[in-house]
Amino acid sequence: MKKKVGLIPLLYDEYNYGGILQFYALQRTIKNLGYDFEIVKVPDGGLVCSPMRNQTWKSIILRCIKPLLDISEKKNQRIIKRNIEKRIDKINIFKNKYYGEYVNKTGNNDCMQYDAIICGSDQIWNPKWAKKRTMLTFVPDEVNKVIYAASIGCEEMSDDEKEAFKPLIERIQHISVREFSAKKLLNSFIVDKDIQVVLDPTLLLSPDEWKQLEVTPKTRGYILTYFLGEYGQYHLFIKQLADTYQLHIINILFASGERVDNEAFGDRQIVDASPEEFIGLISNAEAVFTDSFHACVFSTLFHRRFYVFERKSSSNMVGRIMTLQEHFNLGNRIITLNSKVDLTESIDFSHNDEYQRRLAEASLTYLRESIENE
Repeated sequence: MKKKVGLIPLLYDEYNYGGILQFYALQRTIKNLGYDFEIVKVPDGGLVCSPMRNQTWKSIILRCIKPLLDISEKKNQRIIKRNIEKRIDKINIFKNKYYGEYVNKTGNNDCMQYDAIICGSDQIWNPKWAKKRTMLTFVPDEVNKVIYAASIGCEEMSDDEKEAFKPLIERIQHISVREFSAKKLLNSFIVDKDIQVVLDPTLLLSPDEWKQLEVTPKTRGYILTYFLGEYGQYHLFIKQLADTYQLHIINILFASGERVDNEAFGDRQIVDASPEEFIGLISNAEAVFTDSFHACVFSTLFHRRFYVFERKSSSNMVGRIMTLQEHFNLGNRIITLNSKVDLTESIDFSHNDEYQRRLAEASLTYLRESIENE
């Protein structure tokens, strides 16, 4: 009889491309390993850390006045958000086609039917928003608990945050993280756990497996931009490169709540790409400019030139990219306005596929042994 696994995502209503595709990859990997699985829906259980622990007076004041500052932008945002509904529809179609079954669970005893409960991946342990659900607090002690490729999203934790996380982490039998910096941080206050660094779930699938999903764009000869932060200061930099190399600019817009960034940039703005179209746009680009970890991952898998602008609001973004660079010997892909970018440069991807295969095998071995509780 097959062992049965319960999966816990970062978010149940996820509409970020990276989040969607990494959770798809985790499900497919679990299935490829020969396990049955269900996506377990449980209450969030509240925040691990009190919101006040994560805020300064400055951030509290800015949060209060931000709605007033945003009023003038909302007209354009409404126009964009109409198209966001199309993206949501496409993502829901993707989930219905490729995701496993969702099951609602209400109590600890509901978890006894599983051989393991796995939570991952992405920033499930970011102290700004980590929920007790992603710490598996609802799972009884006797049930095998696995954290796969957790990201923390910061370089440091306060003493209060460490105090809140420590007893919850100590209940978990198997812990792996996505970045070397996350391992270092956890090891600074968790001393009796063997914390492993593993590949993000998207890197557990081969380029050919991802190509099976790809929807190829009709456009050719383009730079792709996809930014999760605000990068108006880099628009001219990218536009000058596009003009120099006679390339179009396709800009995938990021939108979250009332915030829509970079909506006027590029020769073509795409709001409603499906996950399959997102993969195809990266796979066929001449170059990718981004601050998204998963856009970097797919650029690496598809041997695309990519360049990363450091996201001001996320100090740990550099740590994620540095880990990716170290894994695949990519050199430094992080650039500034003063960088010289040659879009004819040849990035040595010759060993990438072999690196990815070996690292994926090691991560798969870890995941299998964790599920088996070895």
